[in-house]
Amino acid sequence: MNYRLTHFGKLCLLVIVLLYFASLTSLSGLLLSLVGIVLGCFAINLIYARSALQGLQIEPPKTLVLGEGQRMTQPWKIINRTRQPAGFIQISMAMQKLFQFPLIAAGQTISQAPELCLAERGVYPLRNVRCVSTYPFGLVAVARSMELEGEILVCPALYETETPHASGYDVMVGGKHKGLCHSTSGSDFAGIRPIQPGDPMKQIHWPSSAKGQGLMVKLFEQELSGRAAFVLDTGHTGHKDTLDNALRAAGSMMFAALDAGHHVEWIGLHEGSLQVIPPFDDGQELLEALARIPLQPGCLTAEKIAPLLRLISPKCSIHLVLTDFPPGIREVVEEMVQNGRQVILYLPKTDSQAVTSFSGRLLFYAPQGLAA
Repeated sequence: MNYRLTHFGKLCLLVIVLLYFASLTSLSGLLLSLVGIVLGCFAINLIYARSALQGLQIEPPKTLVLGEGQRMTQPWKIINRTRQPAGFIQISMAMQKLFQFPLIAAGQTISQAPELCLAERGVYPLRNVRCVSTYPFGLVAVARSMELEGEILVCPALYETETPHASGYDVMVGGKHKGLCHSTSGSDFAGIRPIQPGDPMKQIHWPSSAKGQGLMVKLFEQELSGRAAFVLDTGHTGHKDTLDNALRAAGSMMFAALDAGHHVEWIGLHEGSLQVIPPFDDGQELLEALARIPLQPGCLTAEKIAPLLRLISPKCSIHLVLTDFPPGIREVVEEMVQNGRQVILYLPKTDSQAVTSFSGRLLFYAPQGLAA
């Protein structure tokens, strides 16, 4: 534990010194008594504040996930396990105040969401939570550092964007895209036809079948789902702001693709493994993965990205969210375009003059969104 005098404590200490010298000059025992009383208050403050912090227990939730700039809403438990009240408690982390309590009764448990708002994406371990008490007189501040289990994941802030281009459409019940054919399953009614071997009995259209022309089954608009793949540059330029902007853009597009009923494949250059997300997934694992991506300067090389691009399904359109477009990468991407792959390149808005010729589609991203 750490100890320090508060501003009020320093003022009182100065008063003690003045009273002591005044008692020496006046030979008054009453002034010395006042000095003793004030010193006793310092001692009581030190003992009670230390005891309050020793019995204080903090229990955060097991999973703490929030977006950039969002205030935490998940409640924490603060427990006073001593037989005496704990007062003037302030709990902070990463230079931000979490809680402030004027008084916690003996044995009391408080469930409350912290006053915490983290503006930058990343992982924040709960290793250095600082508790301070000045109870009961505000003369001495006793501080205790606590290492709690768990961490806070701050995910990229997503924004509304157009559905990214997809390809390789397949039939899928619930798909949001309509095909040219009809099927016996779906949600949009398209007509009827005579029953055929293999048609499900539950799709028989009984009102039409009752007209004496044989059994008829219902037809629906064919539902299709596309495929889109995303390759994420994890900070080749070495600028964290650019990486965060890239991850916001990539996350926003991937969620837009999932909401549109597409299959999503994605690769981060920090790991080099392919992840597949089915349509309509809630995307929680994706958000947590984006929050954990570290800054890796110099990760974007032709030797690294070429084998990763071969992991992507041939049906997928490819979206490259990069922080730079060096010549070696340009050659790899141009080769894929020439081989008939649909490639869309995304670069920082500040680098809009860096690419003068690219045979695929080129877009730019910025903190506020995407632009052509």
